[in-house]
Amino acid sequence: MNHDMTAVTAADLHSTFEGHVLPGSMFILWALIWMAQRLRQGAGAEQSPTLESGLVLPVLKVVLPLIGVLVEIPGEGWGPTTTLMSLQHVTMYSAFAFTGVIDLLGHRGLLPQATTYLAYAAAQTNAGYLFWGHAIHEGVDGIVHRILAISFFAVAGLAVAEVIRPAAGLGWLRIGAQLVLGTWFILGAWILYLSGWDLSASYNVGRSSMYFSWMFMAIAAVTIGARIRAGRGPGRVAASGA
Repeated sequence: MNHDMTAVTAADLHSTFEGHVLPGSMFILWALIWMAQRLRQGAGAEQSPTLESGLVLPVLKVVLPLIGVLVEIPGEGWGPTTTLMSLQHVTMYSAFAFTGVIDLLGHRGLLPQATTYLAYAAAQTNAGYLFWGHAIHEGVDGIVHRILAISFFAVAGLAVAEVIRPAAGLGWLRIGAQLVLGTWFILGAWILYLSGWDLSASYNVGRSSMYFSWMFMAIAAVTIGARIRAGRGPGRVAASGA
């Protein structure tokens, strides 16, 4: 039974479904590119000294967030709260666009290679801090954004760990954590804007947590499967033929 006095619905929120799906899709795309690179290289490949081993993803890191900035620029008639929500998204996108620039500079040897990992960790930490306070309601809105913030912090921590102790396994964990982050952006958007739930109901807070748990386990299975597949790829073939 819902004992909350006032029901909160999607109409009470000051952000949009698209505003969550766009960054979620961006993070999923980046994670899938990382995964594809790992699968192509095989398990025997050494970890790249820079976060990005090629130029495709650094360019996407600059271009896609800038598109997000243009989408999020407040329009006429927006209230103060809505504008604040939009500007927080703009801040997040700008930090990730900056990491693309750092990747390009690191790739050309103009910055220490570890800087690429640390810049990405800083952007993730910045976004986590913003999203921790992004929710304007408690209940479902609060739990969705708190989980997003924790996911940002997890990716940041793994990127720093890769600098301290480079290991292919940590790279796979980062990929999985980023998939969790991006997918929860999209699933959370559905919960907040399309599910029709009462967002103040304690019952629905529990449902949100349960859906995250199911999603987490599914992504863990996919990531582990990809890691096993990489172990049977080019690296293993080359080792057997040596």
